[in-house]
Amino acid sequence: MPNLAAFFDTDSLAPHGVCLLWRPELLWLHIVSDTLIGLAYWSIPVVLLVIALRRRDLVFPWAFELFALFILACGATHFLSIWTLWYPDYGLQGAMKAVTAAVSVATAIALWPLLPRVLALPSARELADANAALSREIAERREAESRARQSEARLGGFFEHMSDALFVVRMERGGFVFETVNPSFCRLFDRAREAVEGSGPAALLEAAPAAELDQAFQACLASGTPRDWESAVAGPEGMRHWHTVLAPLPVLDGQPRRLLGSLRDVTELRRLQADLVEAARRATIGAMCAGVAHEMSQPVNIISLWADRARTALESATLPRRAIEVILGQTRRLGTLLERMRELARDAPGAAETFDAADAAAAAVEVARRSWALDRIEITIDAPEPAPVLGRPSQFEQALLHLLENARDAVLRRRRQEPDAAAQIHVTLRSGPQQGQLTLAVQDTGGGVPAALGPRILEPFVTSKDPGEGTGLGLPIAAGILRGMGGRLGWLNRGAGAVFQVALPLAQDRPA
Repeated sequence: MPNLAAFFDTDSLAPHGVCLLWRPELLWLHIVSDTLIGLAYWSIPVVLLVIALRRRDLVFPWAFELFALFILACGATHFLSIWTLWYPDYGLQGAMKAVTAAVSVATAIALWPLLPRVLALPSARELADANAALSREIAERREAESRARQSEARLGGFFEHMSDALFVVRMERGGFVFETVNPSFCRLFDRAREAVEGSGPAALLEAAPAAELDQAFQACLASGTPRDWESAVAGPEGMRHWHTVLAPLPVLDGQPRRLLGSLRDVTELRRLQADLVEAARRATIGAMCAGVAHEMSQPVNIISLWADRARTALESATLPRRAIEVILGQTRRLGTLLERMRELARDAPGAAETFDAADAAAAAVEVARRSWALDRIEITIDAPEPAPVLGRPSQFEQALLHLLENARDAVLRRRRQEPDAAAQIHVTLRSGPQQGQLTLAVQDTGGGVPAALGPRILEPFVTSKDPGEGTGLGLPIAAGILRGMGGRLGWLNRGAGAVFQVALPLAQDRPA
């Protein structure tokens, strides 16, 4: 086996130029080609080294270093090829090629496993698209943050400048404490914000109202739904009325539970409402007294006149029959008026029974036809099926007669204004609007209910008739009777007149 010295011995070897017969054109061809290749090979590692030094974010930096070493070895073999043209150091050239082969094999072995990982790396276009998407997302986030800050500023402005007393309370181990309050809250309790924030309800209210408010806080948190209520608290200036609203705030991780509340002093509003109710009550009493006085004045005057005549007749020993009849008639008129007023206060008098509303309605319509025969009013009824209802037949007929009388007065009033206007009243009994119900409707051609009287047409002593023509008690009495039977009287203008209708439960579907 030759030793290392013999391996590098060049005495028995000829330079490579001998093989080329020292022909200049061949020599220069090899010299120039190997020189350019070697220089190119040695410049590439410099570029790779600069890239590796300046780009610290390279995914596989060791691959660059291994590849640079491989290219350096390749360049060295080309320079040794030029050297061996004149010096036969083929052992050195072979050793260099062996080193190049080792580095080449190592580089190839190292690069193949990297192939899928390199292919998985995003391309420049993908990186550009991802960067553009990221830029858009950043812009959207910044815009959302800007909107959130603006919204927070607006909410903060609302909180600070609202006229209602606003507060936020949080739950702690020792109970509820006010986390923040707005200036209206401080003005309402005449306390500085620093004195309120961090304290509980007991620092602002007496023991009983504070305990009630604390219980309301707990109930609102337990239910998780908003709550509102009104409370009255006795104070040095009398009873104060407060309207309180509570709403749970969203629970954040690691944060205590909070409530947002508002407090409004509605004392003046309740006082105004009480004054309005009292004024309305006095107005109703005044209207009732005026109506009763007007309605009673005529029969009282007639009774007084005819009683005086009866006394004169008794003194002359003549029979005062006519005077007695007039006195009795006017007395009955007064009794009827008083009975109507008593009926107005009773919603469901007497014992109820099951009867056929169709038969009762037909009877009432027949009475109206006979009574108003000279008025030339067409009164029709449409009641195709039996309709058992629960109530008193006489009162049902009375309620229907009141509705018919109201329709008759409207038709006659329109006839005085328009002599050629139609004079019709139509009564309808039909099923509905829901299963197990009966609808009673009275429709006329009287021109409808005036808009000014619409909201109050069913109130006592409210009438569209001329003074002296009615008391305004017919419709309220009918509404009271029908309400006692389980219905509610309503109205609407339709066509050439008005429709008064009510839905009554049928007897077999009504609970006992």
